[in-house]
Amino acid sequence: MRARSAMLSSEVPSGSRITDFTVVETAAGPLVVCADLRYGGVWSWDPLRDVWQDRPLTFAGAGDPLTHPDAENDINSVAAVVSGGRVVLAAGGDEQGIALWDLESGELIRGASSNADYTAAITEVRGEGPPLFVTATQYADEILVWRPSAEEPPTELPNDDIAGITDVTAAYGHGLSMAAAGGGDGSVTVWDLTRGESLASFYTEAGDAPAISVSLSRLAAGPVVAAAVEHDIHVWDLTRDPEDDPIDDPLTGHEETIRSLDTVTFDDRCLAVTGSDDETVRIWDLGTGTRVGDPLSGHKGSVETVRTAVLDGRHVALSAGRDGRINVWDLQAMAR
Repeated sequence: MRARSAMLSSEVPSGSRITDFTVVETAAGPLVVCADLRYGGVWSWDPLRDVWQDRPLTFAGAGDPLTHPDAENDINSVAAVVSGGRVVLAAGGDEQGIALWDLESGELIRGASSNADYTAAITEVRGEGPPLFVTATQYADEILVWRPSAEEPPTELPNDDIAGITDVTAAYGHGLSMAAAGGGDGSVTVWDLTRGESLASFYTEAGDAPAISVSLSRLAAGPVVAAAVEHDIHVWDLTRDPEDDPIDDPLTGHEETIRSLDTVTFDDRCLAVTGSDDETVRIWDLGTGTRVGDPLSGHKGSVETVRTAVLDGRHVALSAGRDGRINVWDLQAMAR
């Protein structure tokens, strides 16, 4: 099979490793927002015009009398929504709790609540519904749901089953509003955001290997949750008993650890996209349990984050990692 090339490729001007990015749909088109480890802020990239913009952010601990005056943001996880006509950024890091900013002005909407509430993971709730963020704290293993405002406190989801949270995902769709999180012991828990209660918890047979990345999607039979554990992808049917085995045997193909996983459904197909330490991106058909095409190469170093999106009317996958480069792949062409 002929090797596939990225339809777009661009490098963050700072040359920084990209540990996380998000895609937000604005009035001007899609905008990619990347965490910048080197400068404690974020960059945005307009993929339709290939334009990068530095986005300085007010320090999240501003106003705290115990904070060193020269302190800078520590950001390696980002999410964004459009609320009230502006892009609201939620971000945090290994040494910083969740804070909210106006992306355009860089002004702080809501400061980090506590230095003890360091960030494990963060996501926006994707799909058609009210703008919300779901976050996980690093040590307390709290799953919190936030509105993009300064006043409303977050609500906490019950968490009795999962520890060492590694990733969170959330989505609206098909009458459902759900969040899911992966744990350091390979467990995956799913919540109903509308009722604020746990729906199910699943466990892999991979020992203590963590569920590094998780994603919610839907097959013909109903909603599913997928998790990347070591080199493999596990998929569970949310309409079945939580003690049931995954739908099929784990999907295998990567030679090294999968760092990121995302899913998308179009043309009656549910596809998963994965990025790995083996420097490749892979595409999978979750309905048939098979790989789609050959691995996609083009990164130098680990692929640490992948996202699906719609770009100029086409379903695409975006990937980024240690080389500071974002590659955009045409999913619709690959799925033919």
